[in-house]
Amino acid sequence: MQAKRRSTARGGAVALLGLAVLALHLLLLHGVWPLPAPPGASGTVALQVRRIAAASPPVAEVPAVPEPAPAAPPPVAAAVRPQVPVKAPPPSPAVQAPVPMPAPAPAPSGEAPAPSGEAPWPVYATRLPEAAELHYRVQRGDRVGSAQLQWQPGDAGYRLRLDTRWPGQAPRGLASHGRVDAEGVAPVRHAELQRAREVRAVNFQREAGRITFSGPQLAYELQPGAQDRLSWLIQLPAILQADATLARQGTTVRIFVVGTRGDAEPWRFEVQAHEALELPAGAVARALYLRREPTRPYDTRVEVWLDPAREHLPVRARFTTVPGGVPLQMDLASAAAEDLEIGAPAPR
Repeated sequence: MQAKRRSTARGGAVALLGLAVLALHLLLLHGVWPLPAPPGASGTVALQVRRIAAASPPVAEVPAVPEPAPAAPPPVAAAVRPQVPVKAPPPSPAVQAPVPMPAPAPAPSGEAPAPSGEAPWPVYATRLPEAAELHYRVQRGDRVGSAQLQWQPGDAGYRLRLDTRWPGQAPRGLASHGRVDAEGVAPVRHAELQRAREVRAVNFQREAGRITFSGPQLAYELQPGAQDRLSWLIQLPAILQADATLARQGTTVRIFVVGTRGDAEPWRFEVQAHEALELPAGAVARALYLRREPTRPYDTRVEVWLDPAREHLPVRARFTTVPGGVPLQMDLASAAAEDLEIGAPAPR
């Protein structure tokens, strides 16, 4: 029991000693009890407190990631307009129709005015030939074929057709129909034919005074006495038949001629001479020879011989693409078309 008391007393003494030490420290920290100055020093020495901060661990530098640029919009494909290379029209191939149809000179789309610089179109007196059916021997180079021209005038108008046959080829042709008026032949529609079906056409809109086409988007002013590329074969004889003074050498007859491919231009036929001809149909003593010269490269030179004894109907015609074309010639034949020797070598 006494030992327990002694232990308790010892513990209390230790606790009092600890409290005393703690109180002393507090006094020193708050400056209540000044510490003695070191030797040689004067004044009060302030208590310096150094704060030691724990060093942060190094942080690895992260490279800046550039902000992605906005995606470029997909390229818009530019609309591409097909371009048809403009070539000089080649010479006419092996005959597709008795009257060659060279490519027209370039013309702007839309309304095309009448040719500039032209004198007023002459209005000729005409005297149309009677109905006729003419058969021709057709030749280009060494190739020989046949053609049949049918001219049918009437009170309601006219019909004109030229059918051509070549060995080994399907029939082709040209057709024209329209009115007959004070100016002579007045076409309303002209067409190229393949196997008796229209492939291209030109329309003479007489009430509107315009010429339009089934293919090219062109329109021309309708000229007085305008003809298509078939009807001129009747109109020119009708003009010469009506006025004998036009048969003099050097005289010019002007006709505005329109094709199915957008070509429309004046044809000037100049009287060259009277010539004697030997034809399959027989001899012609004084055929009136007229020539139309081309006005641009790859245009057609047209030569025609008219027989006054046959109401000036054509007994020979020749078409040549200039430059370099092989002439196509039609000669009046005495035999019916089905009796001609198609494909026979041309006589030298």
